[in-house]
Formats: sequence, structure tokens, C-alpha cells
Amino acid sequence: MKSAKNLLIPLIVLIVLAVAVVGYFIYKNANKPEETLDTMIDVLYIGSQDVQSVEVRASAEGSPVVKVSCNASDLNNIVYTYEGSDKEEGATYSQRIMSSYISLLSTYSCDSLISSSGNFSEYGLDNPAYTVTVTTITGETYIVYLGNRTIDGTMCYMRLEGSNDVYTVGVGKIVEAGMVSVNFLEAQLLNISFDNLDTVTFVRKSDDLTISATCEIYEDTGEPQYFIYEPFTIQASPYFENLIEYVATLEISEYMEIADEDLASYGLDDPNYQFTLNLKDGTKKVVYFSENMAGFYYGYVAGMDKYFMVSDMQIKGLDTPVMTLLDSYVASNAASNISSIKGTNGEESFLFELNVAESQSISADDSTVTLDGRNAKVFNSDGRSYCATLYEAISCIALGGFDTTATVDTSSDPLLTLTIVTKDYTTHVYSFYTRDESSSYVVIDGEYSSFYVYNKELFNDGGTDTYSYGVWPAYELLKTAIDENVNGVYDIS
Repeated sequence: MKSAKNLLIPLIVLIVLAVAVVGYFIYKNANKPEETLDTMIDVLYIGSQDVQSVEVRASAEGSPVVKVSCNASDLNNIVYTYEGSDKEEGATYSQRIMSSYISLLSTYSCDSLISSSGNFSEYGLDNPAYTVTVTTITGETYIVYLGNRTIDGTMCYMRLEGSNDVYTVGVGKIVEAGMVSVNFLEAQLLNISFDNLDTVTFVRKSDDLTISATCEIYEDTGEPQYFIYEPFTIQASPYFENLIEYVATLEISEYMEIADEDLASYGLDDPNYQFTLNLKDGTKKVVYFSENMAGFYYGYVAGMDKYFMVSDMQIKGLDTPVMTLLDSYVASNAASNISSIKGTNGEESFLFELNVAESQSISADDSTVTLDGRNAKVFNSDGRSYCATLYEAISCIALGGFDTTATVDTSSDPLLTLTIVTKDYTTHVYSFYTRDESSSYVVIDGEYSSFYVYNKELFNDGGTDTYSYGVWPAYELLKTAIDENVNGVYDIS
């Protein structure tokens, strides 16, 4: 009896295990997808050239009917037309965006066949989020239903009308199907001709900056250049030129619907940046931007009822320091434009006269340069011209900063004065008055310019480095080179 009992126990254990294994496989087979595809399968594929239209209806109450139609142009290209129920009269819709929309919603390469049982409610296909109707140029119609997203959010469920098969397809389909009129608008919001641009004003609230400038066109290149008249009088730098170009030809990432109560969340209740572009035809465009928020600026154009977002890769320079937006130098000018420069330092003075052809350097063979009537074209053994050292010291006096609240006493004698006469007989006088022991205020034609320079720009002795001289030591160096040269060559000891 004892032996029989010992045999019975293992037998019972084996039976229990067998039942468990059978139950496991029954459960697994009952719950696994009917077919997991090893490769993608084209459930629906219609080439863009064969599509007449794509129409999308959303199940959400109040949603517009979105429709994009295709027509072949005379050049055998496809022209897309937005015909949704929310179409805006006068709006420009992007051919690129509509082309992508047609392409994405007329082809369905699916990852998995999930079910063929017709149990649509489990996948959100009994009342699908979107119904996509694709009509071909031959009149055939295909209807696609898009349901819930998968748990991991990377896929969504879909099926074709007339079939019980449920597939998973990339979630991009449901995202694309959710587009409405505002998402199809042309990305280039503004395209202002610089020939028509009169003045611009840039306001930045974060540092209480307001800059106004005129726009003029270079005759030789047709490119715009800007001359700031408030709060300074100075030419703008290429950084300012680039900033205005970004705005005048503004291309956005996308349009957005933002409720009034949500404006503060996007920084648009009190935008940090404002651009006013006044055009020569009497019209103007005012553009507002929020601060940078996670790599994007949000904004709007006055008079338009739409908001937009723009990547910080699409517009740059909004936070450029003030001094960088301005021309770097006090009296920058091409040598070919200058007739003479008179320098005065206390009781001493010099007269530097130039006759340089356009596009030529000051040290070119055809250039004539004199200092106090003496030939100033003296070189060192390396071919460096001392007259170029003086000219560069004058034309490259770098701005040190600005102080719009300072009062300059011009009744006293300036540290240094430069009187520059151009070939068209225009004269400008640049005077430098003591600000502190290391800097001087800049007064131009008797008016304080709001700028100051560091005194090293005026009085630095560069030693053997002829590229780091201030104005007066550069004059003294050139005078010495003229006095002591041998056959036009002088080397600094």
C-alpha cells in the first residue's frame, strides 16, 4: 500500500501540470493578435498623382470638415486647393503642407493585423476619431477609419470600410488627420520688400531698449543698410540688419489657436519684443514676440486674428547686446572716401591728406598720402605701411559703451579732436572729452553722441605691434618713420 501511495502522488502532480500547460496555451491563443506581420503591409496605397481629394471628418462635436483637392496645372504639376468648411477668404494656403497632407492620408502601410473579429469598440473604431475619405481621379472612393492610440502612443488603430480587419499604423496619421485650416496656412508670414521699407523700430522690454532706424539701399548691391536716429545717431551693425531681415521675411513654425485667457501662459499678454515696420506706401506692420520659451517664441501681427510659434532657429538676435547692434566704430569710413583728416591734441596738430582710388588700399602704388605735406608712404621691412597704421587707428576707434543721461561740458578743451573731410566736401568734427581716467565722451559736430570710448583707442602705444596703436601715438610713429626712413623703409627698434 505504501508503494502505491508513493506512485500516486507524482501522478497527481503530473496531471495538474498538464492541465496548467493546456490552460496556458488556450489563454495565450485566445488573447494573441490574429497575425503579427514580419514586414509592413500596404493596406491602402494611392499615389499622390492619382488622388483627386482627401476629406477628413472628426467625431468631436463642432469640428470642421477638412478637404484638400488636387488639380494638374498646365505644366503638369499638381496644384492643391484647400476647400475645408473653415476656409478663410483671402488666406494663402501652403502647397507644401497640402502636398504632405495628401501623401500621408492616402497611403497606409501598417505594422500589425490586430483583429479580424469586428470588435471595433475595443479599438475606438465603433465611433472613430476621424473618418478619412480618399477620392481618386477615376472616381473611386476609399474610406479609412482612425481610432484610439495604442497604449505606448506610437501607433493608432485603423480599418478600411467594408473590412473587419483592424490594423495598427503610425500615430502620425491621426496627428495629420487632426489638422484644420490654420495648420495649412503659408509658413512665410511676411515678405516685405526692402525697397518699400522706410523706417523700423525695435522695442525690447527686458532691458528697456527702443531703437529706431531708417532703411536705405546700397546703390551698388541693392542691399539694405540702417541708420539709427533714436536713441543714438549711428549706423547700425550687420547684426541689426540680420535681425530686421528675419522679421521682414518672417517664416513661422505653425499657427496656433490661443484663447484670450491663455495668452499669459504664452507670454503674449505683455510681449517682450515689438517690431514696427513703416513702409513707404503708408502702411505698417507691427509684430510682437514673447520671450524664448523652451526654444520657441510665440507671437502675432497686429490686425491679424492668429497667433504663431517660431523656432529660435528661424529668428535669431532678439537678445543681441545693444552695442553689438550698432556699428563698432566712431568714424568708420573707406580711405577712398576721405580727402583729409586734421588731428589736434592741445597745442599740437597734424594734417593727414589722402588721394586713394575707389577699391584701392591706402598703401597701393597709385595712392597718394601725405602728412603735413610730406610723403607718408613709408613701410617696415615686412611691407607694413605706417600711413595705414594711422588711418586704421582713426577709422577703427571702437565704441566703449553708451551713457544717454550724461551731461558733457564742452566749454573745456577736448583731449583730442579729429576733423574729417570727405571727397564730397562733407566735414565732421569728432571731439573726445574726459569722462574718467580711462574713458572719454564722444561729441560729434558739437553734439554729445551718447557714446564714450576707452582712452587706449586714442593714446595706446602699440610698440612693435602696428595693429594696436591709438590715434596720437600712430601719428607720432608715422612722423618718426618719415623722419628716419631709408629709401622708404623704417623699422621700429
